[in-house]
Amino acid sequence: MKISGLNSLRFRFSLIVGIILFLFCLFFSSVLYYYLRTHAIENANRKTLIIMTYVKAIGDYVKNSFRPGMLEVLSRQHTEDEFLVEAMSTTHVNLEVMRLFNKDLSEYIYKRVSDKPLNSEQKADVFQLKMMRYFENNRMTKSWHGIVKIKGRETLVYTRPVISDRTCLTCHGSRDTAPASLVKRYGESGNFGWSANKVVGVESVSIPLDLAFARIRRITIETFIFGFSTLGLLFFAIYGTFSHLVTKPLNNLSNIFKGITNGTQPLGRDIPADRNDEIGELTESFNILSRHLLEAQEKLKKTADLEKQMMETEKLATLGQLSAGVAHEINNPIGGIRLCFNNLINTDMDTATMKQHAEVVNSGLDRIQRIVKQLLDFSKNAPLDLLPASVNKIIENVLNISRYTISKKGITLIKDLSHKVPELMVDPNKLEQVFLNLIINAVQAMDGEGILTIRTWRDDSIYSVSFSDTGGGIPEEVLPNIFDPFFTTKDVGEGTGLGLTVSKAIVEQHGGEIVVETSGSGTTFTVRLSL
Repeated sequence: MKISGLNSLRFRFSLIVGIILFLFCLFFSSVLYYYLRTHAIENANRKTLIIMTYVKAIGDYVKNSFRPGMLEVLSRQHTEDEFLVEAMSTTHVNLEVMRLFNKDLSEYIYKRVSDKPLNSEQKADVFQLKMMRYFENNRMTKSWHGIVKIKGRETLVYTRPVISDRTCLTCHGSRDTAPASLVKRYGESGNFGWSANKVVGVESVSIPLDLAFARIRRITIETFIFGFSTLGLLFFAIYGTFSHLVTKPLNNLSNIFKGITNGTQPLGRDIPADRNDEIGELTESFNILSRHLLEAQEKLKKTADLEKQMMETEKLATLGQLSAGVAHEINNPIGGIRLCFNNLINTDMDTATMKQHAEVVNSGLDRIQRIVKQLLDFSKNAPLDLLPASVNKIIENVLNISRYTISKKGITLIKDLSHKVPELMVDPNKLEQVFLNLIINAVQAMDGEGILTIRTWRDDSIYSVSFSDTGGGIPEEVLPNIFDPFFTTKDVGEGTGLGLTVSKAIVEQHGGEIVVETSGSGTTFTVRLSL
């Protein structure tokens, strides 16, 4: 399997580390932005609170000290105007003080407004009217601050209610009792008719923060870019180190593995393991594995040569057991041939009779030739040679050389061979050995008369051949060992204990299997081959 770039360990390591670095920079930048924004808001809150406290102190001084003093002075002067707006109006004083304040700090905006002011310039806007209703409904709330959009800009606003008291009624109470200077200055339609302890307006200090937030965003982006670039350089350093320490050694090991698989590298040659880390341990483990594979390979070769000897031994033993049957099969046609020759030599006969005798001689010789050829084919020690062949025909060939052995035991042969199966790619010689072994085992399993049934059938893509006997079955304690080499329950001289072992090996060479079913009424061996 070839590892593509997207599946390589180096690519996945790079991708994961890159994502981690990106997320880290993103997280750090987000935290930095949140911290700087929060700090800017808190700083603006402190400053607006200071300004609002300062303005309140001025207003309290005007209302509680300066105004009463001025009223007393003016009353002694017996002047017509007993009120000086520039000195005695808290709203006017606060606005004038903040106007001077804004000459140095123009970003702070102070407002003192009402829904019905004496001065129309102090008319409350929509937001300020909303705040008046808020404080009217929440009389225990002394102030409110937050960020709102004012003329499209994010602005921090600190606001508090203006609540009327008894001193306010001097100017804002009855118009008839109001100072003449106020009525003259603001007209008779001004905001008169106040009562004590009412929310009559709000005062606020606001500062736009959009520029500060823009600076914070710029600082955050620059920090992100700088941090990501720095960590990117660190990443490439780590990437190069990882490639040198991990990827390159692993690629070398992988190439050696592939070389061993392809046969270009010898198995068992140690790779220098001169590192005292995990890669060194992996290399040493590979060396140990390579040595074990070499030893296993050598043992496998030796085992294969055992296997060949087992097949040859079992084949010779089977030939020995068939010798009597073969002799009988050959002896019958030889007797007929001898009789025909004696008649031809010693008897006067016409041409037709001589021709009949000659045909008998030729038929007998053909039969002997077929039997000898089958024995020669069976005795060949050749590798698996796959050819298209009919399994039914292979069975018939085996029966030709084993029929005498079957009939001698008084065994009835039943054949149930299906003719709906195409030819299979098999080694006919090897399968003949398997079938002959199973037939002889079945014959030996039946003491005296019995029935040997040979069946063939197709089940989907599997072709099956079964050999059933009516013997006493295989004992339960023996069954797990029947395919073991040299395991036999037969008397000395009747078997080598290799028949089933060799048969199983041949069937598995064909990609098939042997299945055994046994009971007290007989045993069935089934060979299953793929179509």
